[in-house]
Amino acid sequence: MKFHKSKDIIIPDSSHIGYFKLIDSLYRAIFQYMSPHDSELFKEEEYESLRKELGEEFNRLPKPQIIHNANFPDAQNLSADFLIDNIEQALNIWRKNGYKYPDDFDFFKEFILPYRTTDEYQPMKRTDIHNHFYSLFEKATDIYEILNCYKNFFSKCRWFNTYTTPQFHLGMYDLYLPRFKMDCHNMTNWSCKVFRAQGIPCTYEFTPQLIDQVNRHFWCVSPDSAGILQPYSAPYTNLGEEWKNGTCKVGKVYRRTFGAQKNIPYFLAGKNEFIPHLFNTPLLNDQTFRYHQTVTLHLPIKERLANNLAYLCMWDNGELSVVGWGKIDHKKKEIVYEQVPLNILFFPVYFDDRTMLDIAKPFMIYADVPLKEISLPFTTNISQHNPKNVTIIRENIVDYYNYKPIKELKYITLNCDTTLYSNLHLLRKYPVKPNLKMFRQQLKGAVVLASNDRQKGFDTLLTIKETPHPYLQEYKLENSKTYRFYRLSTSNGQPVNIAHIEFLSSSPQGNPYSTPTSLPIFHKNCKKEKENRMRIKGIPQNTGRNSEYAFDEDIFTYADATSSIEIEFRHPVQIEYIRLLPRNANNMIVPNNSYMLMYYDNGWKEFKILYAEHNYLDFEHVPKATLYWLRNLTEGKEEFPFFYINNQQYFLHVDKLPDYE
Repeated sequence: MKFHKSKDIIIPDSSHIGYFKLIDSLYRAIFQYMSPHDSELFKEEEYESLRKELGEEFNRLPKPQIIHNANFPDAQNLSADFLIDNIEQALNIWRKNGYKYPDDFDFFKEFILPYRTTDEYQPMKRTDIHNHFYSLFEKATDIYEILNCYKNFFSKCRWFNTYTTPQFHLGMYDLYLPRFKMDCHNMTNWSCKVFRAQGIPCTYEFTPQLIDQVNRHFWCVSPDSAGILQPYSAPYTNLGEEWKNGTCKVGKVYRRTFGAQKNIPYFLAGKNEFIPHLFNTPLLNDQTFRYHQTVTLHLPIKERLANNLAYLCMWDNGELSVVGWGKIDHKKKEIVYEQVPLNILFFPVYFDDRTMLDIAKPFMIYADVPLKEISLPFTTNISQHNPKNVTIIRENIVDYYNYKPIKELKYITLNCDTTLYSNLHLLRKYPVKPNLKMFRQQLKGAVVLASNDRQKGFDTLLTIKETPHPYLQEYKLENSKTYRFYRLSTSNGQPVNIAHIEFLSSSPQGNPYSTPTSLPIFHKNCKKEKENRMRIKGIPQNTGRNSEYAFDEDIFTYADATSSIEIEFRHPVQIEYIRLLPRNANNMIVPNNSYMLMYYDNGWKEFKILYAEHNYLDFEHVPKATLYWLRNLTEGKEEFPFFYINNQQYFLHVDKLPDYE
């Protein structure tokens, strides 16, 4: 208990507890015994008035008692009854699951026994949490069914609470509410407690920074049917779901432990050596090897340092974010970084007091294909006894013990030669997001239909045969008739995820019209064509929630809750073309915006500012650097560094590099 405490004390009012008991009762009355088929046919609109009443009732509840940054040590504030209850309940699980001593004891101590996850307040005994959720899981037969029950329960609870406007955290009851400040740390904290109370092995892991976003992420981990630890974001996903979809890309990964760990900065640092906040705790265990292929890097250094530790950082919007550590071997003049993942760019640093200083060139250990001798992600729970040890000789990666080159690995460093120059033709400032790409792929096979009767007689005028691009594009319709109703529908029932659509004709036939939105121009040799068609204006039809957003002239809104969108024209009209823009993040080059190009040369240096007239930028006579960064000075927040190889952008950590020289 020595290192454990509650950070914020949150004590819900009795009226809060009564409110959430009501939500539990509503779930049992409506959903608990509903079959999957009935759940699919469930008509949400029948309960709209009930949900609004619940929102009004919740919003009248008093503020809970909250003490921020209380930092109450457990040894002084937890009662004997609380601890005895936790131990007895945990031992019941030990006996029920048939754990063996000592084989399973270390696992038991971290995945079942802990009474807390991180720094959450402890208002409920384990028995109380068990009884609160027992009926939810009692018929589930494996971890997958358990997590599906958990997902469905809290999905419906948040649906009941659609119209609530929470302003404060409510401890465990945050799980019931729509997201506002309910970050993944909070969700993971309480989900771990819920699962452990039911005898489900669970622990908390996190990454200080994702490789494709400047964000942290936290999640739960439990063993699958084969005993392999798998990640999931409770209460939203099941074992491994988000990782298989590629929607959560992690850098370094750590487990928050209950027991103190010895081989970490908290104990390794010198007496007066500064420790970054992330690592100033004994309750961390490096688990990167389970998520990436990793090596132990012995990085040679020239400087003599008094420090015991050096660190690894990642790019953080032009700043550096500390994500890993290494031990300095003063005799061998090297830093030993363990569990260094392949294909991630790191900045080696050390601290002089609290000042961060570079200690070596930024580097990436790059591999085109997985290495056979290193465990693949999610294939083992135990790090290799003899990990692959490498070092650097003349910027080449060699085996640490025999100095033989390792051909499968390349050591990429950030260099800049200001005597050499490149011309850069740029189309984006941020990589394509996987979820947006998936939405566009779901449009493959979508059809444009037309009729003069909204209820019947629709003709097919177009089938989208390829995945649409992430920008405004034009499609020609096979159409020789006039129609009043035009509809775009997905072939798979998935939401259309359309941000903008226009219907074009060379003859308005009595309908109001305007000039179409110009198609993008991506190169100086492409000239804007003279428009000979008109954008025909009509009345958007209500085909489902958010269907109107495809017609609202705002590219940042989108029809994401309906499988079709439809428009009605005043008079039948022969639509010859459509122009559509799929849901996107507007991270391409935007006309009328100003951009600054940066390049890395022992720090970020400004090259030039250009004003975008079209959907591209041409920077000429740019110093030849390994890494560049394009900043939008007009609007937008998302930006990410990129390589420029063979006249093409390759975004860091996202795009597979070509044969790199």
